Amino acid sequence: MKRHLLNATILAALAAVVLEGQTTPPDGAQPPAPSAPVPLKRSAPTKTPEPGEAAPSPEKYPFTDLLNALENDNPATTGAPPAPAPGHVPQTDRAVPKDFEPAKDVPLSDRAKQALEVSQAWMTAGQAPVEGPNGRILYTYGAGLPTVVCAPLRVCVLELQAGERIVGEPHIGDSVRWIISPAAAGRDELTVPMIVIKPKAAGLDTDLLITTDRRAYYVRLISKPEEYLARVAFTYPDDEDARWKAYLARQQDEHRRHEAEATRLAPVEGLESLYFDYTIRGGDVFTKPIRVVDDGKKTYIQMPPETAHRELPILAVAGPDGKADLANYRVKDDLYIVDRIFDRGALILGTGKKAQRADIIRGSGGKKVKGDPFARLVPESAPKPTPSKPEVQK
Repeated sequence: MKRHLLNATILAALAAVVLEGQTTPPDGAQPPAPSAPVPLKRSAPTKTPEPGEAAPSPEKYPFTDLLNALENDNPATTGAPPAPAPGHVPQTDRAVPKDFEPAKDVPLSDRAKQALEVSQAWMTAGQAPVEGPNGRILYTYGAGLPTVVCAPLRVCVLELQAGERIVGEPHIGDSVRWIISPAAAGRDELTVPMIVIKPKAAGLDTDLLITTDRRAYYVRLISKPEEYLARVAFTYPDDEDARWKAYLARQQDEHRRHEAEATRLAPVEGLESLYFDYTIRGGDVFTKPIRVVDDGKKTYIQMPPETAHRELPILAVAGPDGKADLANYRVKDDLYIVDRIFDRGALILGTGKKAQRADIIRGSGGKKVKGDPFARLVPESAPKPTPSKPEVQK
């Protein structure tokens, strides 16, 4: 709206200038009063200004004031120019001097120099690429600045990790003479994202930044007349470490699961499969079991709750020949689980005079043997179990 109003104002002022030049009568005579409206036609002025007579000039019309008023939405026009704002510098004073030359280099501080040296060392790190499957050249991610060599009229492919997703558009230093486009191979979680790289000329050197949902790739691009790398990919040491940790964790979980299954009591099919006729002699509150039972395959010895946070006694079993030795067993909470049936056993805790021992006898104790089969497992100075009446479990 402002522009249309400005154009109309300028056209009206120009028309006034033309009319003033056309209707001025010669020799100062007064123009006759018109008897009827005369149609206005645009034509060149027929009067040639006399020498010394100045032609009407547009400068006498306040075009600047009209423009300022329209721009400021102020219909009132004044001849005085607007006052400059405080601190305003005229445009002529802001002109760049002819002898001004911008600085071509900026001095660096010591810390900036150190940072530059570290970055240069990383970019020039001599990481050796290795040969991968299907013609790939493999770089170790993060070990240095990988270099991709391309050639005009050839296609170079930069392959990322399977399942990785590119976030945003890749950034290249020279977007005029290099062409980069996305591609992909595979499906679902095995999809391999790719960046197709094509230079327009030889002798180019730039860099490329690719951001994904897992990491950021910074790559140097060089174009040669003929030589080029068809496929470039990466190895990921961090992911390999993570895979090994996950593998070891699975192994540990499987080992714990097997242990849990081994120590888990089998479901009892009937009371007739359980045998409770065990006699316990001697021992104290930390070595005397609460009950002993077997299912014909395994023997279960339940210890009192007080032993949960104390040293557990060892279990020895006497064989048919009367010789006793340490048994193979495992402990699940307060339960000893022995993968066999024995006629005579003993729980022994400590050595010397402070040693404590609890004898476990199944039924009649099996074949009678001479002496004490567990004597050699307890020092002679240790007190022998106090004879007492057999305690039969109820």
